Amino acid sequence: MKTLAPGKAILSGEFAVLHGAPAISVATDRCVRAWIGQGTALSPFLVAALDRVAQVIEASGQRAPELKQSGHVGVDSTALYDGAKKLGLGSSAAVTVAVVGAALHKYGWSFDDRQKIFEIADEAHAAAQGTRGSGVDVATSVWGGAIRFQRKGGAVDITPVELPANVQLTFVFTGNSASTPELLGRVKALAESQPKLHEAAIARLVAGAYAFDAAVTERDAPSLLRAGNEYHAAMAHLGECAGCDIVTQEHATLSTLARRNAGAAKPSGAGGGDLGVAFTVGDEATRALHQDLISAGLSPLAVSAPAPGLRMESP
Repeated sequence: MKTLAPGKAILSGEFAVLHGAPAISVATDRCVRAWIGQGTALSPFLVAALDRVAQVIEASGQRAPELKQSGHVGVDSTALYDGAKKLGLGSSAAVTVAVVGAALHKYGWSFDDRQKIFEIADEAHAAAQGTRGSGVDVATSVWGGAIRFQRKGGAVDITPVELPANVQLTFVFTGNSASTPELLGRVKALAESQPKLHEAAIARLVAGAYAFDAAVTERDAPSLLRAGNEYHAAMAHLGECAGCDIVTQEHATLSTLARRNAGAAKPSGAGGGDLGVAFTVGDEATRALHQDLISAGLSPLAVSAPAPGLRMESP
């Protein structure tokens, strides 16, 4: 039996979520598969996931020696890539969650306690990275669907949400994979060299994250579109301040075409490449956007969301 852990797409809250603001994220139908048995090459995330699950299992009184043996776990993450290029769907988090799920399933643990699974995977993901990120990608892969994620201090709040009626999502791969650590490093350098400029840029993003969150909570499509366009502008401004292209030319084109069709668009994730997401209302506007994208050489990605979270693959 294989476990499935979905990739994620962030709809709002990038950068701001690291400062206590809420993020809205959706699970996609692109999944990582993991299984106990014939193994694959080990990655830091796979190793960290096995180590953390082994600790949890052995703390419960069971022994888990095989979880510490290399080549005993298989992983297939190709659905989150375009050839050798990552799409920006949170592959490292999905790998971590899938491996945690496969290892726990082997020892008879159900997936009912999502909070416990999140804590295990979040710790493993942080250990593999060498630093703790927001955790929104891990949470989305565990819970699935659409979630509101917020981490303030040591407290994490994860709540399922629903997008406004008739709001449709279109995802576009920019054609280039981005390095999130590199972008975060540029933003950190801005904070150190020009703290007031950094503070103002982050404050704009935080305000935008709360505006998008309010639109989702109220299921208000016009407000969501306004908040989406503002978040795009705020991410572009942060990139200008930090001297890096958070909003790439492909993201800018997506935004222009979305607004032409009465919608909104922005980078999904830290930007610099990877994924873009557009929001349109109704089938007609969405079809028109897709036609415009194809004409501009930006084909919509075959990705659906929201989708289920961590689960066992059906026979």
